[in-house]
Amino acid sequence: MRRWRFSANAMDAPFVPVARVVKTHGLKGEVAVKPLLDLPFDLLLEAELWAVPPIAGVSQLRLTGVRQGPKGPLLTIAGVDTLAQGRALAGATLLVRSSAVPEGWNDDEFDPIGYTVTDTVRGSLGTIMDVIYTGANDVWEIEGPFGSILIPVIDDVVHDIADDTREISVTLLPGLLDED
Repeated sequence: MRRWRFSANAMDAPFVPVARVVKTHGLKGEVAVKPLLDLPFDLLLEAELWAVPPIAGVSQLRLTGVRQGPKGPLLTIAGVDTLAQGRALAGATLLVRSSAVPEGWNDDEFDPIGYTVTDTVRGSLGTIMDVIYTGANDVWEIEGPFGSILIPVIDDVVHDIADDTREISVTLLPGLLDED
């Protein structure tokens, strides 16, 4: 499955988003994240981080540890030492200075918002309006002729993403669409 990738223009910006905090892990502020770059976090050890939105009472963050958790990377961040501080980061996007990202990690950006989604059985489902980040996989919120549909972004559902036409082909799992 694809990850968010950033274009050369985005890399020229002063800051680059590298992860979205999904939840806390443990009692000492360690956080589970959804990577936004195809980049090993080990390469960002000791880099300064900024949280958007910022968390109250924490002025400076630094990546001090990375390990693989059951559902993705777990980060230890200096300045986030308690469960409450970790919880305050949930939902935040972590940024680093673009100069902290090693050269060669820039790529084309993928943003599914606005892509049309077609089911192999039912035809057009509508347009992606939002992306929901969960610990297991992303979920696309689709608005269209069937109303609002939530589609898990997993290999069993998503078959093809055509960037040139901004179309996505899926096969819905049973129960994802109320057809009554």
